[in-house]
Amino acid sequence: MFALLVILIILGIILEVVSLKRDLTRVEIGCAVSATCTEPGATFGVQTIITNNSLLPVSYMEIRKVYPLVMEVPENLTLQRGYDGLHVKFVCRMGGRSRKNLVMETSIRKRGLHSFRGDSVGFGDFLGFREVSNRISIRSEIVVYPEKLENTDLTEVLGRFIGDITARRYLIRDPILTVGSREYTGREPMKEIHWLQSAHRGELMVREFDYNRHLCVCVLMSVEGIDPWKDDELDVCCSAARTICETLVMAGAVVNFFTNARLRMRAGRDIWKCEVSPGNTQCLLEGLGRVSAHMSDPLEKMLVQAIRESDLDAAFIVILPVGDKRGEKAEKLLRGDTGREVLIINKGVTA
Repeated sequence: MFALLVILIILGIILEVVSLKRDLTRVEIGCAVSATCTEPGATFGVQTIITNNSLLPVSYMEIRKVYPLVMEVPENLTLQRGYDGLHVKFVCRMGGRSRKNLVMETSIRKRGLHSFRGDSVGFGDFLGFREVSNRISIRSEIVVYPEKLENTDLTEVLGRFIGDITARRYLIRDPILTVGSREYTGREPMKEIHWLQSAHRGELMVREFDYNRHLCVCVLMSVEGIDPWKDDELDVCCSAARTICETLVMAGAVVNFFTNARLRMRAGRDIWKCEVSPGNTQCLLEGLGRVSAHMSDPLEKMLVQAIRESDLDAAFIVILPVGDKRGEKAEKLLRGDTGREVLIINKGVTA
């Protein structure tokens, strides 16, 4: 009996020494999110993947991670709130040459780019007297789209605006869509003369153009003047931009979106432009989710770029922060001498 006790003690000492000399690099920790982008409030999974590449089992492992403060917390999750996020701790055991997948279902309503990162992993010794910890650097991200803005005033104003530009498009002929020819009356410009038809008929003929078939609208959102610490105002602007663009697309418009906001975790400091069309709103929604209050260029530069890169008959919608008094100046610059339709959104838009 005494000999067996001595053997167990010796075996325990050996296992204790081995556990303290464990190669921490043999255990790999990974983090994955089931979606890269999501609607606000939609459920998604956060997966922690643990791989023990060593032959030795792990009797005690503690993984500490940091999740976004705005995350919906499952009832069975133990955590602490810190200034940098929710500190979550997972404890598990693992056999040699094994893998574990820890999956947590959650959701986030707050628009923006949110990260899930690893903080550290701790290993207990065989006897439970000591712990060896190691910092881990893993990170996964998810982009939450802005919510659709439910605002009666915006809906009414946007409806009237779409009606105006829809009626106006039938008054503007498209110089590319030629549907036939007719006799020259002397009032048409020389560039509209159809010389081939004129030679064939023996008299001057001019091209007959079709009317515009598409609504062309440029939507511009400025973040100039928004306090970086006041996310609510920025979120309202992004929600308004989403609602406006999606409404225009449903009305059959070709939409070009411009913003002078910098996008989080995206290279480049130029004005961001995105084309929006039916079935192609993913780029817009992800961009609005990444929008920050940091400005790349002033409003005036964005307006000039939009004029330069838009069609001659394009209409404009400008989204300005509440309190921005430059709406009249922006409208004058965009309208110019063409009489194009311009709508300024900077008041009466509340979440």
